[in-house]
Amino acid sequence: MIYGPNLGCLLFLLLILAVGGGPLLIGLARLALFFAVFTMAAAAIGSWWLRRHAVRLYTSSQSERHNRYVETLVSLLVRLAQVDGPLDRREVTVIRHFFERDLGYQAERLLWVRDLIKEAQTSTESVAELCERLVGDFDFQARLITIEVLTRVAQADGDVSPAEAAFLEEVAQRLGLGPFMRGFGRRGRFEETRGFGTMPRESTADALAVLGLEPGAGADEIKQAWRRLSMENHPDRVTHLGEEFRRVAEERMRRINAAYDVLKSVGMVT
Repeated sequence: MIYGPNLGCLLFLLLILAVGGGPLLIGLARLALFFAVFTMAAAAIGSWWLRRHAVRLYTSSQSERHNRYVETLVSLLVRLAQVDGPLDRREVTVIRHFFERDLGYQAERLLWVRDLIKEAQTSTESVAELCERLVGDFDFQARLITIEVLTRVAQADGDVSPAEAAFLEEVAQRLGLGPFMRGFGRRGRFEETRGFGTMPRESTADALAVLGLEPGAGADEIKQAWRRLSMENHPDRVTHLGEEFRRVAEERMRRINAAYDVLKSVGMVT
């Protein structure tokens, strides 16, 4: 009973072949194949169009300032990845994972980042020009976030190479952030050492660097730097960059306060 319908179809096909219906069957098979290919192609084109449209809708819903900042940031991330050679799939994945994991990008936002990575690979804009754009168009807070992101991505796939370290130092200097460089990319370090009495010398040096100070800074310098950075790095000041960067600003604000606590705990400031 189960095989009856299949056997009937087979007998029907054999009957058509017996009466010379082979060309008809071939024609029907070709027609079926054409429609299958056409349907798959139409589905792929439709999916591509919907995704492109979603990216356009997203970027048009954001401010030009936000889009320009993300474009510049991605371009610098690609330049960072290229210092050790041509950009490879692993490095692209590291960049995309940062936007997905740390900034909460999904769907069309990740597609946009992928497009920006491709555009940055063929762009002739230099690191100096990208840094000039940041200095000219964005504030101190945006520049700090830029170095923070670059450092995190550089550390995401292991140790920072000498070429990557030199790149980060160059960008920091061009953005006027040289004194802060030692304090970047050290998430959680101060929080882990708080409350344990005297801090190691390298911890106090790192705490000073977070505040943009050199070893030997006095109490008044430390207080002034902490107050200034507390105002400049308040998360509410990054709304022009996009809500996703508020997370980075909040974390940096926590590190600024944690660094200040470290310096207070060793008696460098009261």
